[in-house]
Amino acid sequence: MQPDFSIGQLAQLFDVPVATLRYYDQIGLLKPSRVDPNSHYRYYASEQVERLSTIKYFRALGLPLDQIADFFEARELPKLERMLTTQQQAVQQQLKTLRAISQRIDSRLAQVQAAQRQPLGVSRLITLPDRPLVTLQASYTPQDDIEWAIAKLRTTYGLSESVFLGKITLLMARRALVAEQFDHYSGIGLLFEAGDHQPQNVATLPGGAFIELNFRGTHADATPYYHQLLAECRQNGWQLNGGAVETALIDYGITNRVEQSVTQIQIPVITPDLTLK
Repeated sequence: MQPDFSIGQLAQLFDVPVATLRYYDQIGLLKPSRVDPNSHYRYYASEQVERLSTIKYFRALGLPLDQIADFFEARELPKLERMLTTQQQAVQQQLKTLRAISQRIDSRLAQVQAAQRQPLGVSRLITLPDRPLVTLQASYTPQDDIEWAIAKLRTTYGLSESVFLGKITLLMARRALVAEQFDHYSGIGLLFEAGDHQPQNVATLPGGAFIELNFRGTHADATPYYHQLLAECRQNGWQLNGGAVETALIDYGITNRVEQSVTQIQIPVITPDLTLK
């Protein structure tokens, strides 16, 4: 006759904490075969050993305890098939979410690494594709509370639950550039990255030729770099082809050291007969 296992022996055999076995007893998922009336020790027979093995199998598949308990109420193949099918669908959704998170991490790592590699204060001419974005049209200056505007942007487009949520950008209208009003932004935008959830009413920031410059500092330090970029456009005979997009690549959300902040300015330009990078 097979002797009963004590709760400690069963815990060691299945690598399960004793507290977990006590909890299973408490919720009725795994009752011991008997309890010593004097010592109150729990003992488990072969039937409970088999049941715990099934419980561990289901837990390894990610099934919650309430579903496992429901299965044991009436063990039958159709119920098992439905339970596993539902769990498979849940796992597929989790994998989709994890892949999206992985893409977001890759994008953010690439952004931070590129911000540290690229020379600061030096412009370059690049070609960018169309980029998805959402915008909130509102007058803004560097002295305003940008966090309030970001929260409103996310709420407006139902993006409050997103993680690693895109690149927050400040938008400067072409007329402000021409008038050299570099502290007058026309709105705030969110440029989506790989893996970001995009709302149905997402817009597009047109691609094309851009003059781009990264500088050490925040939005409040941008004015001399706008002067530099516009001077280079005049010198090369390039025409402005829209408003500026100003993005904090490394800001206080990433580092507490202000001297590590890096901000990027991109201005669309028309550059006839010029090969771009």
